[in-house]
Amino acid sequence: MKAIRMKVVLIAVMSLSLFFSQGVLADQKKWPRRVSVGSASPGGGFYLGASALAKVISKMPDHRLSVSVEITGASKHNVQLLQSRQIDIGLAATEVAWEAWHGQFAFENKKQDRVRTLLPGWPGVYMFVSLAQTGVKSIRDLEDRSYSVGPRKSSNELFGRRVFKALGVQPNLTNLPTSDASRALVDGTVSGFSIAWPATVVTQLETQHKVEIITLNTKEKEIFSKAFPQYVYLTIPAGEYKAVPEAKSNFGLYNLFLCDKDLPEDFVYALVKHVYSNVNTIAAVQPKMKSGMRLANLKYTTVPYHKGAAKYFLEQGAKIPAHLMPVQ
Repeated sequence: MKAIRMKVVLIAVMSLSLFFSQGVLADQKKWPRRVSVGSASPGGGFYLGASALAKVISKMPDHRLSVSVEITGASKHNVQLLQSRQIDIGLAATEVAWEAWHGQFAFENKKQDRVRTLLPGWPGVYMFVSLAQTGVKSIRDLEDRSYSVGPRKSSNELFGRRVFKALGVQPNLTNLPTSDASRALVDGTVSGFSIAWPATVVTQLETQHKVEIITLNTKEKEIFSKAFPQYVYLTIPAGEYKAVPEAKSNFGLYNLFLCDKDLPEDFVYALVKHVYSNVNTIAAVQPKMKSGMRLANLKYTTVPYHKGAAKYFLEQGAKIPAHLMPVQ
């Protein structure tokens, strides 16, 4: 009799296991086999972040996934590509994401309603980078000078143009990719370029040149803040660069991984779970993501979370502000 009961229990367990296994397989049939991640130009933080994420999610267990990193025009372009369903995941700065979601500023009357937050990436602080030999030590010193504000439609370009407009400064602006801008600065073709900390290109410049990191002063901060209140004020830690022996503050952002709202909920849940199980692997490619991805930083996004991502975070005991909870 006991043997019969054990046999019945074993059959029940095997049946239940098969049920769940078939259920998972059935769900996975709806999962994408190819995923594209929108980044920016090579050499910047977005490209490193996208590469780090791609490296990890390409090795999701029990699911064969081909992941490509797309070179794009960064934040605004990535949001537009997500909205038009040309990419599945894309990086965007918080202020660009906010404007896209609300249909304001750069997205005036063009609300981008397909985007959802996948996970927070890392904080960034906008910098105006120059060399000591140029004599540029302030924003106003860039008047009539050649200056690269970054790739077209990037958050660096938007911030730079807005700063110059708010302060009434008129440089001769260009839109060079990060690596080209750095070479142009050394060659004297431009007097500076915009980038957000953390950026390895600045560290590389400092190996052979004396770099100047320029930020807004107190008066300039007040003027800009009134014109563009969606920006946050953050700090570059002391010692991050030779040019920053003491902590230096400026307007900044939080770099977000956004995704298409129609990605399957169970797929996004599995993806986010896998990513957070491999933070050290990600940090090996983009070190700032290790601290940036802490659950305490979930509040920094400006777009509601995808249902699958929220499910994982809530299971981990994280708190998601009400206005960032998933929507239809």
